[in-house]
Amino acid sequence: MRYQFGATVADYVVQPSDGLWGVAPGATITFWSDADGGTQYTDLLDASSTPVTSITADDTGFIPSFSGPDSVTGMWADAGGTSRAWIAARNAGGGGGDGGGGGYTSIQRIVASATAPADVRAAATYVCDGIADQEEIQAALNDARDNGGGEILLTVGDYNLTAPLSIEGTDDVDVEIGIILRGQGARATMLYAGTGIASAINLTKVVRVYLSDLGITVSGATHGITSATTNGASSGHRSFWNSTFKNIQVNGPWDGSHTGWALNLGSPFRSVFENVEIGGVGNGVRMYSENEDFNPGDLTFERCFVELVGDNGVAYKVESTDAVGNMNQIEFEMCEAIANGTGCTGIELSGVGPVNYTHWRGINLEQFDKLIDVQRGNGNTFRLNYVQLRAGVAGLTAFTFAAPVYNNSILSCGLFYADASAVLYADGNTALPSQPNRVEDVRIYADGAAAITGTANPSGTTIRRGIVGSGTGTISVLHTPGITAPSQVITLTDAATIATDASRGSHFKVTLTANRTLGVPTNPVDGQRVVWEVVASGGARTLTLATGAGGFAFGTDITALSATTSGATDYIGAIYSATAQRWRVVAYAKGY
Repeated sequence: MRYQFGATVADYVVQPSDGLWGVAPGATITFWSDADGGTQYTDLLDASSTPVTSITADDTGFIPSFSGPDSVTGMWADAGGTSRAWIAARNAGGGGGDGGGGGYTSIQRIVASATAPADVRAAATYVCDGIADQEEIQAALNDARDNGGGEILLTVGDYNLTAPLSIEGTDDVDVEIGIILRGQGARATMLYAGTGIASAINLTKVVRVYLSDLGITVSGATHGITSATTNGASSGHRSFWNSTFKNIQVNGPWDGSHTGWALNLGSPFRSVFENVEIGGVGNGVRMYSENEDFNPGDLTFERCFVELVGDNGVAYKVESTDAVGNMNQIEFEMCEAIANGTGCTGIELSGVGPVNYTHWRGINLEQFDKLIDVQRGNGNTFRLNYVQLRAGVAGLTAFTFAAPVYNNSILSCGLFYADASAVLYADGNTALPSQPNRVEDVRIYADGAAAITGTANPSGTTIRRGIVGSGTGTISVLHTPGITAPSQVITLTDAATIATDASRGSHFKVTLTANRTLGVPTNPVDGQRVVWEVVASGGARTLTLATGAGGFAFGTDITALSATTSGATDYIGAIYSATAQRWRVVAYAKGY
């Protein structure tokens, strides 16, 4: 790489005049490999990156910024006098070349883009050429790492990366290495990740980083920011910790071709993400565990936005890739996401091990095929503002709880808007039905002919509470088992076998136009009490109760039903026993 010379307080050409020393305006300076004789260096670049063989001082004798030959960090300067003076590269610690050594490494290293203004480039420690700009940035990062930490300040402009930037610590959790990489704004300082590289930035070796005020552009399968542990015991199996990511923007191609992640973070720990904006990518934020001896997490995300473009993407994914080392304790505040494609998921908790105690507050999710998909874990909570499945597509499920998960809660949802039939919740909890998943305080608006249903876990212990709704559609999940429901009578459809969804309420009415069978009710809850109001129309009608698993059972007081007189109303009362898997008929009143 080329090192930078000139533009320091010592870089002036002086000459004697009448016994006094003064500056030498417009002096021409050449550069040599030796103090006397040697070889002239002619492969120089001026501040505008134009090839030159010498440098001209300005009208005050000041030597402007310029780049030396590749890998040369010190030269002898000749301004036509009787002797030469040593000049050291300002970004090489004062040593190198054909002499010199020691020197001082600044806590701040300025890296200028090839598109930065000339005066900015003149003041920079490193100047990029717009081709493989990771070389200059990486040199600054490595210099900071090797000298106990420091700040790398990226100027305004564009930086083209042909390989990932690696931000490293020491692989020892007890050694403090803090690296600051700061731009001038998410749209003012932009890193362009070249085609085919793994990522724009990679974090490793338990580094502590403050990354802020820059943008990243990715394409193909390239990730924006990645991290990975080295699995070294001294690092505590962490990739980074005690770090801050602020005012970051990651942009994809916006055409559905990107398949990577904006953030793909392995083994992250005790860090903060704030004002992260992601758009045009295939996938948003992924965090995952890597080692059985460490549970990553303890993270906070605040004010994040993800817009996916393409099919089958995930906006936020927390994953335990190890059965023992689990992701846990992550807070998400005011995070939003929207999808532009099919098969996309808003929030996914998954992996081979549990994802525990993540908490989501003030969340907006729009146009996803799945809003929240909990495949692994427990103790996760969700407080949602506005959510919507993909518009106009029937049969989608908003909230899914898989068989291994329990004690997860949808604690509130300001509005779930549905313009097509959908499943509000599908609970498959068979791991610990005694520690049920919950869907509470959800407001539903069912537009048009949308029908909103729900499926409790096989044991019927899913807790549903405070679910309210409006709109022109049908909402069958309004009733909350175990809580007094609003006064309402739910009308059943007359058919050869009459269906009852027990989750809809506690009072059902049906008008019989022929002899019928009352089928096995679905979605019962242990101890649930239900009354069936039966009206006979056009003649006396006989109602037969279905038997078998989930069906009805008589005791010794009430042993059978008789025909309902034409025009009359009979009432049948039953209580569901989960142990017996039967609706036990406890009341029968006739002739109203």
